Amino acid sequence: MLIAFLVGFSLAACDLPRDPEETLEGVQGQELRVGVLKFGQNAEKDRPIVERLAASLEAKLVYVEGDAHALFEDLKRGHLHLVIGGVPESTPFEKELGLSKPVGPLHGAHEEEDRVLAVRPGENAFLLRVNQAIEAAKAGGAGS
Repeated sequence: MLIAFLVGFSLAACDLPRDPEETLEGVQGQELRVGVLKFGQNAEKDRPIVERLAASLEAKLVYVEGDAHALFEDLKRGHLHLVIGGVPESTPFEKELGLSKPVGPLHGAHEEEDRVLAVRPGENAFLLRVNQAIEAAKAGGAGS
């Protein structure tokens, strides 16, 4: 009984989710650097989510456009915080990235597929805030 109590207490004391690279803390009140795969319909649909996220973190938005390989590499290195603009839910980079919940259909895809937003792998507290922004934007009628 004592062991169960100690294990339960230890788990309750954990501060989860965490960001090993402190992305959430680094963005709050600073800059939210967002990589955009391509300014177009997907990016325009993702923009209200990103704006809501930036507002909730009191962060200035900085957009950088580029190709997937360059943006995902910058994301993994911490030069970007988020990648938007048409990341397919089945991205071949999914094992190297943190992916949000689906934000809506991927416009321009041959088959019906959802798009997601990508974050640096392991940054779970930041990913939680991204997912909260997605839910808030969907409740407000944006992001589809």
